[in-house]
Amino acid sequence: MNMQRANGGHSGNGNAPENLSEVMDYSSYDLRTTIRLIVMSGESRRISVKRGSKKGSIYIQHGEIYMAQTDESVGDEAFFEILAWDKAIHSDAPQEIPPESNMRISTQVFLDLIQK
Repeated sequence: MNMQRANGGHSGNGNAPENLSEVMDYSSYDLRTTIRLIVMSGESRRISVKRGSKKGSIYIQHGEIYMAQTDESVGDEAFFEILAWDKAIHSDAPQEIPPESNMRISTQVFLDLIQK
């Protein structure tokens, strides 16, 4: 399965085959890697993040970071809030119909900022 994950996000034209995207789960990677892999794959997915009682979501639409929200904030602020949560648990799932975008910063800038 790890081989499928790695190849699915980086092979061919960069888009995972539709049937593979249904079963692909990036949650075994750390959150920053999960975000980068989904962006590079060109997929549309929702990443749900939880740390204690805190909950948040990052939506990626066709490889673009499209929306972020927590109980406390939305948009760019929520994205950085989620990234700051130590030892957070995350999962991801295909996202068919995204909510309205609330991001001001471009995906490339986000990727540059979250590089390790």
